[in-house]
Amino acid sequence: MATIFYVHWNEAEIKDRIAPLVKAGYEVTAHWSTETHAKFGENLPQAVVISPDRLPSHGRAIAEWFWADARREAKKRRHIPIIFAGGQPDKVKATKAKFPQAIFCAAEDVPTRLKQALPNRGEVRLGQ
Repeated sequence: MATIFYVHWNEAEIKDRIAPLVKAGYEVTAHWSTETHAKFGENLPQAVVISPDRLPSHGRAIAEWFWADARREAKKRRHIPIIFAGGQPDKVKATKAKFPQAIFCAAEDVPTRLKQALPNRGEVRLGQ
């Protein structure tokens, strides 16, 4: 079962966002607080979904930690696909410029895009 880290800065809305993913069999960890940070340790997710609908700069900071962090440990996170789901086109423009290798889609297209990003989701293991 693939593990997904889903970031959306609204607790009530995130429940609706992750419901289709849970139904599709993904193990989803939802994060909505700007006051706390997720702690992964060695248990990194197999994909990250970030909603730029609210606080897009915060979402970019999360993506930067996964992919562009100047510290050496960022190298072990760069293989993790990041999907930006939703957002106003004018606000997403800066994110596309900073993370051109990310996947951008509408929120309702996330299940399809995850299947494409994780084609062997039942077999994928971290460290392979």
